[in-house]
This record gives sequence, structure tokens and C-alpha cells, in this order.
Amino acid sequence: MAKSRPVILIAGELGAGCTEVGELVSRKLGGIEVYNTERFIRSLVSSPHLSFQTLVAKSVSGEIEIEKVLQSMVLDVVNNGPAIIEGRSALFALTHEVDLKVFLYSDLDGRLKHIAEKRKTEDLKQIEEDIRASDMDRSSLVERLYRRNWRDPLFYDIMINTSKVPYEEVASFIVEALKLKR
Repeated sequence: MAKSRPVILIAGELGAGCTEVGELVSRKLGGIEVYNTERFIRSLVSSPHLSFQTLVAKSVSGEIEIEKVLQSMVLDVVNNGPAIIEGRSALFALTHEVDLKVFLYSDLDGRLKHIAEKRKTEDLKQIEEDIRASDMDRSSLVERLYRRNWRDPLFYDIMINTSKVPYEEVASFIVEALKLKR
């Protein structure tokens, strides 16, 4: 891609550090906007015509297919970059051309510890349930969209085990991979 400021997807497992790494990569690249599902949903419900409760009600009733809305929003960002799209939202653009596609993963203990620190809780049983539910949700999403496994290495340019490498180094590695790929 010829853009001087890139579009990067940072997909990964809940607790593998997509948010933190996305923010670090953004800083290293001069402040590129970082998008995730929370940001997309917040922009949806910031409209005076659509509250969060209304969005949920319309989604449950089938009036709005939230995944299609989110995918449309993600693809708008991809098409208009520059941007870093991280976490679950990155999965919506896996088959689209972007500058770099990254997958972050970590061992379960690392994921549990990271989420416990973020949430300021010690309820590891609940966190483990959340991790399993998130993994199933992400797997199901990619299966529905692309009929493939969300962890398929052929989707990504690089896959990084964040239980072995600190986030700062992961971000540096992503920036270097971007330079090499261009």
C-alpha cells in the first residue's frame, strides 16, 4: 500500500495485550488512531437517536445485526486509514488488504494475570470463564465470516507470543515488521 501512514490489524486472544500493544505502536508511529470494539460501540451510542439500551433492544429483536454494523464501521476505517484496529474488531477485516496483520497470543496464566491486573480483581475463576467465552466468540465470528479458524497463521503476517516478549518489544517488533513489509 502506498499510504505513508498505515492500517494495521492487531487481533488476538483476550488478555494477550492487543490494547496495550496497539497504543504503544500508535505512539511509535506518531499517534495513529487506535480503534477497538468499545470505541466503535461508543460511537454508535453517542448519537442522540440511539442509546445503549436501544441498541441492545434492536440487536436482540433482530432489527439491527450488530456484527454487520461493526464490520461496516471497521471496513470504513480500513478504507480511510491510517489506523490501528485492535482486538476483536480486527477480525472483521482479516480478508481485506491492509499494511500489516498481527496476531497476539499468550499462555493462559499470562492472560489470567493480565486481565486480573486490568480489572483489579483476584477472581481468576471468573476471568478464566471470560477468556473461554471470548475465545469461543472470536472463533465463532471468524468461522461465520470466513469459514476458517481465527488462529489460522495464513490470515496474519506475524504471530507473537506475548507471554515471552514484553509489550514494548512487541510494539517495536511490529513497527520493524511494518517497515520490512513495505
